[in-house]
Amino acid sequence: MSKLHITTTINGEPAEFLCTATQTVLDVLRNTLGLTGSKEGCGTGDCGACSITLDGRLVCSCLVLAPELQGKQITTIEGMAQGDHLHPLQQKFLEMAALQ
Repeated sequence: MSKLHITTTINGEPAEFLCTATQTVLDVLRNTLGLTGSKEGCGTGDCGACSITLDGRLVCSCLVLAPELQGKQITTIEGMAQGDHLHPLQQKFLEMAALQ
C-alpha cells in the first residue's frame, strides 16, 4: 500500500509524516509521532479518550483519517500547557488520577 506524505501543524509545531489512506489520526499520533496522550477507549467515537482539536473543533481522532490532517492545525492534550504551566484540564487529570 502506498504511503501519503502529510504536512500539518501539531501543538503549534510543523509536522510531517507518512501514512496510508486508511490510517486514523489516533494511530499516527501514537505510533508514528509518539504523542501518546490521546488514548483509544472505544474506537467508535463514544468515549472521548482520543479527543483532539482539529482547526479548533473538538473531534475524536479514532474517527478521522490521517490524510485529512493535510494543512490543518491539530492540538493534542500534550499541547495544551503554556510552558511549564499546565492547562486546567491537564491539572484536573492529574488531581483526579484520570487516565482519560
